[in-house]
Amino acid sequence: MDKGVDLLGSLTINELQEQHQMIADAVGVDGLIRLCECFGGSSIYIPQKKELLKNKIYGMIYREYDGSNIKQLAVKYEVSEATVYNVVRDRLTTKKGGNVLGQTSFADMGWMEGAL
Repeated sequence: MDKGVDLLGSLTINELQEQHQMIADAVGVDGLIRLCECFGGSSIYIPQKKELLKNKIYGMIYREYDGSNIKQLAVKYEVSEATVYNVVRDRLTTKKGGNVLGQTSFADMGWMEGAL
């Protein structure tokens, strides 16, 4: 049996170096051991909480956009109007014929053939 594994299993927070104790305070000794297994020896970036929500917020902005509410969405989600614009940009872009990308016109579906 691997002696290192046995020692890790009995490791307490007080036996850690001070900088490692701070991490163990946040995620527990077992969590610290897991981080070491996954990322040991490498530098990792810990994002701010707001960064964790970015994709969720962008999805909400995209779904709530109605063509006229960029300013309101920016205020509601505490982002810039430019950010809202970037999130919904593909919905603002039109293709030849004027329908918004992602929308299907009657002509695209063949419903207009022979209608006249």
